Amino acid sequence: MSEVLDSGPGAALALPGPAAPFPIAPDDATRHQLVAWQAQYGDLFAVPATDGGPACWVINEPRLIRDLMVRRGHSFTKGMGLDRVKILLGNGIMVSEGEFWARQRHMIQLAFKPRRLADFNTMFFDENRALAARWMSAAQAGDTVNAELDTSELTLAIILKAIFGPDYARLLAAEDNPFALLTEIPERNLSFAARFHRLRKLVDEIIERRLAEEASDSFDFLGHLLSVTDRDDQPMTRTQVIDEVMTLVVAGHETTASTLAFAWYLIAEHPEVCARMQAEIDAVDEATLRTTGGTDRKTLPYVDRVVAEVLRMYPSGWLLSRRALEDLTVGKHQLAAGTQVFYCPYLLHYHRGYWHEPQRFDPDRFTRKDEPSHRLAYLPFAAGPRRCVGEHMAATEMRVHLATMLRRFTPRWIGSGEPAIESAINLRPADGIYLQLNIR
Repeated sequence: MSEVLDSGPGAALALPGPAAPFPIAPDDATRHQLVAWQAQYGDLFAVPATDGGPACWVINEPRLIRDLMVRRGHSFTKGMGLDRVKILLGNGIMVSEGEFWARQRHMIQLAFKPRRLADFNTMFFDENRALAARWMSAAQAGDTVNAELDTSELTLAIILKAIFGPDYARLLAAEDNPFALLTEIPERNLSFAARFHRLRKLVDEIIERRLAEEASDSFDFLGHLLSVTDRDDQPMTRTQVIDEVMTLVVAGHETTASTLAFAWYLIAEHPEVCARMQAEIDAVDEATLRTTGGTDRKTLPYVDRVVAEVLRMYPSGWLLSRRALEDLTVGKHQLAAGTQVFYCPYLLHYHRGYWHEPQRFDPDRFTRKDEPSHRLAYLPFAAGPRRCVGEHMAATEMRVHLATMLRRFTPRWIGSGEPAIESAINLRPADGIYLQLNIR
C-alpha cells in the first residue's frame, strides 16, 4: 500500500479489479464477492459500476480510510444504499448531511453523555431480570430458547423505554407493541418501510400529548429532543424530532440485538470463555451492577473484551459507503467526483495484516499492544465524525445483559457449526440462535 499513500509525481495509476460490473449492495453475494476480490486484488481495488458511472472504489487499508473518511471527510457525502434508509427514517442523523447533520448531531449527542445515560442503568437491569425469569421457566421445563428473538425483543423494549419514558406504558396500553414489526419482520423492503413509516403518526400523537401536559422530571430521549436547542437557541421542528425518534428506534435496536445474538453462539461454543466470564461476574455485587451498569472499566473487563471480540467477528455495520463530492488525488490515483467509495469493517476485522489468527475467537487479543496493529483496522462503530453516537449505551446494555444471564445460566449451542449469516444492512444470524440453558 505504500504506493497508494505516497504522493510523488507521475501519471495516475489504474486500480486493479474485476472487468465486469457488479452491483455492490448490503447482501450475501456482495460479502462473499468482496472476500474473494480482496484475496485477488488486495486492499484497494475498483469495481465497474452497473449504471455506467465511475467505477466503485473498495478500500480496506486503515491508513487510507483515515485519510479519506476522517481527515478528508468533508469531501464526501452519503453513499449508495442510504436513499433506501432515508425512506425508512426520514432525514435523521443516519442519513442527513452537511450543516444540518452537524446541527442535529450536536444536539443529539448531548443526550448520550455517560452522565445522562446513567439514568437508564436500573431500567437495563430490570428488563434483563424479567427476561431471566422467562429463561428460568424455559430451563426448568427443559425447553430451548431463541437468543436472537429474545435479545431482539429485549433491546427493542429498552430503546423504546429510553425514548418514550413514561409514555411507553401508553404506547402498549391499547394494543400490542406497534413497533414489534421490527422483531417480527426480518425483511427491510419497501413494504416494511411503508408500515414503519405509518408509525410516525403515533409518535406525533405522543409528542402532542407530551407538549400539552406538564413536563416530567424523568430523563428520556424524547424529552431531550423536544427541549434541546442549537447554538442559535433554536429547537428542532416537529418533523425533525420525529425523524430522530425513528432513527433512534432502528439504530438503537437492531445493531445491539444482532451483536448479542452472535455473542451467545460464541460464548456457548467456548466453555472456557464462558467460565471466565462467570467467575468475573460472580465477583461483582448485582446491586452495584443495577446502579452503575458496570461502566467502570475495571468492573467487568473480561466481559467487555468478549463483547469487543464479538463485534470484531460479527460487525453489525459490515459495509459502509460514501460518495466523493469532488475530484481527489489519492497518492498516485485519481478519485473522480461521484465515485462510490466502500470500506468494509468485516474484511478489516479479518485482515491478517492487522490481526493474529483473525478466524479465532480470542477476547484476550485486546490486551496485546500490537493488536490491532492500526486502530482503524477495528471499526465496529464506524470512524470519524460519524462514529456511532450510541456506542456507550450499547456497550452498557450488552454488559448488563450478559452479566445478568451468565450469573444464572450456562448456555449450550444446539446448532451444528457456525450459524448462517444474513448480510443485510446489518449483519445478523439468518435462522435464530437456539440455546439449551443449564441453571447454575
